[in-house]
Amino acid sequence: MDRRIKRMAWGTSAIAGLLALATGGMSMAPPDSPVRMSALRVEGLSGLPVRASEGKAVGRVVTVTADSEGRTRYLRIALDEGGEATVASFRAWLDADGQGIALMLPEDLLLARAEAEAAPTQPSA
Repeated sequence: MDRRIKRMAWGTSAIAGLLALATGGMSMAPPDSPVRMSALRVEGLSGLPVRASEGKAVGRVVTVTADSEGRTRYLRIALDEGGEATVASFRAWLDADGQGIALMLPEDLLLARAEAEAAPTQPSA
């Protein structure tokens, strides 16, 4: 009986050690792709280039709006075609390798939003 308990204890500790190594290695690895910005506390994004979902550059970050805990909520982007667009951070991904920000929105939608915001409102008669 004593021998059986020793084998079970050794087997359990070996499995626990392998699991610890496996999870530790996963947490130490750098991300394989751009990281979603919604929960990140990021600084220094002003001036970074912004790419639409097709990959074409559409502008540069002007300001970043954060919540009370410093997590990113909105990006204000100066568009290359003129105008500005505000995009929620859950539609944007921080791409450290590409040194920029990738949006989940197509370029034409960004430009349409900027034009709609810039259009003067007609007073009702």
